[in-house]
Amino acid sequence: MRIFDSWREEYLPESDAGTAFEIFASELTLRPYGLGLDEITSGVVGGGQDGAVDSVYVFFDDTLLDEDSEVLQPKSRASAFAQERSLELWVVQAKRTPAFSEGALDKLENTLRRVLDLRASLKELEVLYNPSLLTRFGFFRDAWEKLLVRRPRLSVNVVYATPGDARDVTPQVEGKILALRQVVATQVPDARVSVQLLGDAELLARYNERPSYTLEMRYQEAATSGNSHVALVALSDYFNLIVDENGRLRRHLFEYNVRDYEGNVSVNQDIRKSLNNVEGPEFWWLNNGVTILCSEATSAGKKFSLSDIQIVNGLQTSHEIFGALRDDPSAVGAGRMLLVRIIVTGDAEVRDQVIRATNRQTSVKDSSLRATDEVQRNIENYLLTRGWYYDRRKNFYKNEGKESSRIVSIPMLGAAMTAMGLFRPDMARGKPSSLLKADEDYKKVFNTAIDLPIYYWVAKMQRRVDAFIVSEQAGASIQQKSNLKFHLSMLVAERLHGGPVRSPQQLRRIASEELDLPDEELQALFEKLKAWASQYMLNEQAILERAAKTQRFTEYLLERARGERSP
Repeated sequence: MRIFDSWREEYLPESDAGTAFEIFASELTLRPYGLGLDEITSGVVGGGQDGAVDSVYVFFDDTLLDEDSEVLQPKSRASAFAQERSLELWVVQAKRTPAFSEGALDKLENTLRRVLDLRASLKELEVLYNPSLLTRFGFFRDAWEKLLVRRPRLSVNVVYATPGDARDVTPQVEGKILALRQVVATQVPDARVSVQLLGDAELLARYNERPSYTLEMRYQEAATSGNSHVALVALSDYFNLIVDENGRLRRHLFEYNVRDYEGNVSVNQDIRKSLNNVEGPEFWWLNNGVTILCSEATSAGKKFSLSDIQIVNGLQTSHEIFGALRDDPSAVGAGRMLLVRIIVTGDAEVRDQVIRATNRQTSVKDSSLRATDEVQRNIENYLLTRGWYYDRRKNFYKNEGKESSRIVSIPMLGAAMTAMGLFRPDMARGKPSSLLKADEDYKKVFNTAIDLPIYYWVAKMQRRVDAFIVSEQAGASIQQKSNLKFHLSMLVAERLHGGPVRSPQQLRRIASEELDLPDEELQALFEKLKAWASQYMLNEQAILERAAKTQRFTEYLLERARGERSP
């Protein structure tokens, strides 16, 4: 496939073709969710004992679950989450074979029959499947079991992608698809089950899809000041703005929002009550409304044409409107309206001011306003001077077509700084979601006292390590690829610094001199890391998936590194 070859050259030039195609197919499968490449890569589980499963992703309330997601924590209660929220499982099988295989579907059927059977412990399956696969399916099982009393809206989606022709499959393959669907439906009762074949034509169509940021919105009444507007919009018309032609929420419209959907909190309960109380006061009397930023807004015939839309305030309201109208468009009554502010500006600093101001009017923690911090703007501006792009706003530079290998997100930089600037790769690996939520953790790696060249050096080094560890040269297993990249980054910093680093500012000399390791030294260091990790697993009778998230393993690696330098 020419499109795959082009994509691989741009995004994963050093990766082996098989792994790259798995990531490519997964990215196209999940494109409506707007995931970054790091998030896509985190779900790859193929590569030995994978049961014909290459990638696994779990979404709760449209949010990708990972190790430290709230719903997966033992202390979290089911009552903390709203009823009838969506819990989605996506399973991807991607092979570069020219046709769809009955054997692959047979293996998928057997795997899903086992891993989705809540009567069986996943621990019993460790002899059959690799730890990464079991961990990812464990996310779905744990969330499902916890939320059973909340009646979640379950869906299981299986995608089988090859460069073949999905329109010309044998009756035997069609029979295998039917059997697979039936097995999943049996194991996950009441779930919406889909099995999709993505061939050459389907992959090409998805590759060419681009989210639209220019949309139309009908309104009832409007007032204008300069280029900006305040409008009363029927709830049904606002619903039509935020959903696509398939009835899915346009998640990309909320990429600038300072917080995620917060579920069954009291504020959202009140919003839903106001929506459902069709005999009560007008909805817009009781709701702060939403704020839309755009580059241009023109009006004709009670309809706005809006360019470069971002909904920066009102995410909770938007989700509740979506949930209320998704199944029954008449649920909120006819003629009820929402207050919408439309602010036209192309100034990035003004956008940040609007985001902070509109979100300060409701209860928002400082940790949710990270992207508008001075230090974040400073990092973005500095990286731009070095030809790199800092995605304070998710997918901003990706949508502008900038070179992907030079795009860095806030979570990625935070994790890399934690690994190299604090020597806590275990935290970077084990707390991908909550790492920057606590102010104490955040301020250790993001503050104006840290030299800006350090952020640039750390970003560049992490990207180099990321590219190396998935390359054929590294010879890494799927477990090593997903669990050791931050530990390798730490060891690189340790080697260049000549000892442990406990504060990012200790990287000043390395960053100012732009020190690096030659390819052969990076290779040799990774070989040592793999050997040390294997010895640790043997000594502790542990598996890498769990050990990589512990400080004990980190200290073990540092001790071995110190021993290497000792005479």
